[in-house]
Amino acid sequence: MNNTNKKFPLALSLGALGVVFGDIGTSPLYALRETLGDLPLTRVDILGVLSLIFWSLIFIISLKYLVIVFRADNEGEGGGLALLALLKQKATKHEHLFYLLAIFSAGLLLGDGMLTPAISVTSAIEGLKTISPRFDDLIIPLSGGILILLFFMQSHGTEKIGATFGPLLLIWFITIAVLGIVEINRHREVLPALNPYYAFKYLYDNGMKGYLLLGGVFLVVTGGEALYADIGHFGKNPIRYSWFLVALPCLVLNYFGQGAHLISHPEAIANPFYMIAPDWFSIPLLIISTIATVIASQAVITATFSLTKQAILLGLCPRIPIIQTSKEHIGQIYIPQMNFVLLIGTLLLIFTFKSSSNMTHAYGIAVNLVMLLVTTMVTYAARQVWGWSILRIVVVFTPFLFVDFVFLGANAHKFLTGGWVPVCFALIVSYIMYTWNLGLQYLKENFYMQKDDISKIIKQLNYKSLNQLPGVNAIFLTDTYDRSGGSFLHFLKLSYAVPENILIVSYVVENKPYIHRDKRFEIHQIDKRVCEITLHYGFMDNISVPKALARACEKKLLPFKLEWESATYLVEIPNVIASKKKKTLMFHWQEKLFAFLMRNYSANLNIEFYQLPYNRTIAIGTYCLI
Repeated sequence: MNNTNKKFPLALSLGALGVVFGDIGTSPLYALRETLGDLPLTRVDILGVLSLIFWSLIFIISLKYLVIVFRADNEGEGGGLALLALLKQKATKHEHLFYLLAIFSAGLLLGDGMLTPAISVTSAIEGLKTISPRFDDLIIPLSGGILILLFFMQSHGTEKIGATFGPLLLIWFITIAVLGIVEINRHREVLPALNPYYAFKYLYDNGMKGYLLLGGVFLVVTGGEALYADIGHFGKNPIRYSWFLVALPCLVLNYFGQGAHLISHPEAIANPFYMIAPDWFSIPLLIISTIATVIASQAVITATFSLTKQAILLGLCPRIPIIQTSKEHIGQIYIPQMNFVLLIGTLLLIFTFKSSSNMTHAYGIAVNLVMLLVTTMVTYAARQVWGWSILRIVVVFTPFLFVDFVFLGANAHKFLTGGWVPVCFALIVSYIMYTWNLGLQYLKENFYMQKDDISKIIKQLNYKSLNQLPGVNAIFLTDTYDRSGGSFLHFLKLSYAVPENILIVSYVVENKPYIHRDKRFEIHQIDKRVCEITLHYGFMDNISVPKALARACEKKLLPFKLEWESATYLVEIPNVIASKKKKTLMFHWQEKLFAFLMRNYSANLNIEFYQLPYNRTIAIGTYCLI
């Protein structure tokens, strides 16, 4: 983690406000409307719902996430995959189970990258209806147009405008707080809702009806799942400062302001967020809301790119191209194919569901499942990583797991009306991840040439019988799917020639976010002309073989002088063929899926992934039968 986390907590807190809290910060646009929309609006009911909202924010966000879950960081990085990497360091007997939980959680979060932009932007544009019903037919086209523009802007990066996200979201939070204060001042009878008595009384008085209403209450904490994933960007304390000093009080004031307005104006339930604003402020509020939801959407899209990169480096996803959009900020990346998937998915959501109200059914279940899975994994980490006693774990985590399951039960009835969408998407994504990882493991076990084997072959080579290539520096890259020695041996078979200097390069991704560049190298000299180097990376690092070799040459780590700027790179491009004769994966269609993914991304598997120069790279094709 960057040292600036300690030096500039206020600046980082402002930055965290614009990235971490954009999603949860725009929940007032729809949360209270969805919770109270079908109820008779009595004062007691409004107080009960406001109390449930307040204590949900305190219990789930303030206590569970900011106090407990934040402890489960992997050297400063958070999120489900970072937590999986942390658990893998312990190599526990339940590792496979948590591997499945982590990839399902990742699938849900990737789906969140579609749901958040769709519901956030649509809910903001729906404010047009409060200005005039004539704008009703324009809401979906306008929302779609804004989202198309947002996704097309991704290739340009956010370096220039990213610095404005924090101040703009601060304006948003101040705006919603002021709107809430005005209404609370008019109807101070909502303030007793701070007492949890009203929450329990509401649930007791309303029975099953009150319980199912919790599915709407849960919408106030959607976006909270992003807090844990963004630890690495800002640090724990800046996120905590932003929450307790700005986000939490402003959200509570706005929710209570909406509730106060509904006590005297129950007809405002159609859109209480916009209707607490004076008429003259309707258009400015619409503009501010749209900007806030676009920023929230941008933050989720960026997080999706970061999650995809983690999955690629951990061997859970094909190596689709990753483009660095900033030379100074390593975390600013753009993944074209993922961006296209998010765009299509987001447009399908808004044109299918047609309103933010309908989309909340899908949204609540997705976030609820992510939170439950993270709580489960952190509970296990408390035992395996922190060394907590069983008694301490039961005392601390039982309330959190109980609340997660309670909310999940309340959201379950929404499964058939939209909740199935993120669940099915997550299952598809996680199964692709599972198949990819399983296929790579098979190739590694059956085709990978071990270091000792390569050394023996090189020592047995009769250099005199091969053509000599004086002045030629050749860099051979090996990988988990290299067949019978990979690019090096295939080059010898095809050319009957030996370069003057040979460097065999492989890489390892550790279960840590970052590896210091001076600790990246593991060097083994095989022969006076042949050297093998293993590059160690973290799952958040950018892999660049040319930059790593330049560093090795600068530090004079190699046994011979390597002209890395003019050297030729040789990589293997495997063509995987699925065969019914071999039983490799669980099902034959899995083998066909893995073969399809390998064929379609083979060009990127090495050349673009390693950031090799195209004009000095030779790709050698091989066959792998599975």
